[in-house]
Amino acid sequence: MPSDVSYFFGGPLAINIFIAGGALNLVIFRSMGFPLEKVFGMHPDEIPTPRGLITFVAFLTTLLGALYYVFKLHTVALIGRCHELVLVVYCVVVLVLLTLPFDVLHLKFRRFLGRTLRRCVFPLTWVTSGGLVFAETETPFVEVYIADGLTSMSKIFGDIAVALLMMYQSVRGIHDDMYQSKMKHHLLPCVATASPYMIRGVQCLISYHRAAVVNDKFLHVLNTFKYGTGLCVILVGALPMLLAPSSMSDQRLLDTDTLFLLCACCNSLYSLFWDVVMDWGLGQPPVPGHDPADSDTNDGHPGTFSSPPLWNASEPNDHAYLRHTLLYHPQHVYFVALAVDAMLRVLWVTSNWHWADVVGADFKMVAQVAEVCRRCMWNLFRVEWQCVKLGLRTSYDASKRQPSGSSKGAYHKLPHAESAPLSPTSASLKTPTSPTVPRLVKSKSNDENLFKMGSYKPTDGGLHHLHAKLATVDKYV
Repeated sequence: MPSDVSYFFGGPLAINIFIAGGALNLVIFRSMGFPLEKVFGMHPDEIPTPRGLITFVAFLTTLLGALYYVFKLHTVALIGRCHELVLVVYCVVVLVLLTLPFDVLHLKFRRFLGRTLRRCVFPLTWVTSGGLVFAETETPFVEVYIADGLTSMSKIFGDIAVALLMMYQSVRGIHDDMYQSKMKHHLLPCVATASPYMIRGVQCLISYHRAAVVNDKFLHVLNTFKYGTGLCVILVGALPMLLAPSSMSDQRLLDTDTLFLLCACCNSLYSLFWDVVMDWGLGQPPVPGHDPADSDTNDGHPGTFSSPPLWNASEPNDHAYLRHTLLYHPQHVYFVALAVDAMLRVLWVTSNWHWADVVGADFKMVAQVAEVCRRCMWNLFRVEWQCVKLGLRTSYDASKRQPSGSSKGAYHKLPHAESAPLSPTSASLKTPTSPTVPRLVKSKSNDENLFKMGSYKPTDGGLHHLHAKLATVDKYV
């Protein structure tokens, strides 16, 4: 019974904590003044409120407590016999709440979330001349952001597949040893667990084909390889159960374990590196050399582009091994986040190993909760890095950095929402909810150093230079 409690309640508990963490993320983003409508390409009225998310979590927690009461005391005979109904009932209630057509629980955000999830799962568009084709642009940041969140809930998808298989077996009257084996010999739970990684892999491949710059294509390939290592961890971890380990020799088991450790080490180190360098923009050298490309003239065209402060290689990095521009204070939080991210990455990967069944379902539940907590922490620094790359500053940050007038190449928080820039490297990107994409222009005069919407068409050389300076673009998550 304790194993069943941990197995069927771990996923719902992780979902509740994930939503509560999202509410905390919103509180911090608002306190920092991050323009989320520009970061995610949303309308202001589509952004949920922390209070709304907390209300949703409170209802789901009450539901989970009621299911636990019914489960433990066997007050409902059907749930007492079919434990998987706990997870099925919880998921059905969540889906009903998310798809309600009434103006409750922030209807506009639920519709925006539904559209984004649909594009993540089904990244095809209808073209009258050619039928269904893949998206004609690189994957928008909001779709990457949500799909990455799904990877942190991959085990929950596997649990749902197990619950559906068990319910199907119960309907057919087959009750063999499914509560002990948890359907480990079936392929469906493994595929369900791997589905978020496959979604991200497809997104990276689409971005690879749609990218116009060779450097962008190369980074998309590296990102695809990262999710490929995650798929290897899931597959190799499930091999002992899928291939009936009782019939294997000890040497065969040793080879499987060695292969899993190799895949786990590769995925953990690769994902940690990508989190730190690409997703958070950290790890920049303390005293970089002078970059001759950072000047007022690019390829003979004066006043074309000015590098943001974080890429100003002509000045030393005051925050050693972090980055030039830090929005959170004190800077020790970044080092703490690096350590926590490394530990939780290892915990998440090892939970896919078959020996986790020997430890028990309690370890699996702890791994699920720890991963969604890591993802909530990851969200804070990922959105911060996105704001830094796009030059979106808080009023406090702008005033602190520029006490007396505008300085050359400085970036301000724009006073009007329509003036804030999106990623310069996704200038051709347009989604149904994306605002008009601006171009970044640096005037010859300091008083005219501002962002102009669509009034500038960069040369090929200038655009290539900008891509090289913003190598860690918003798609490489």
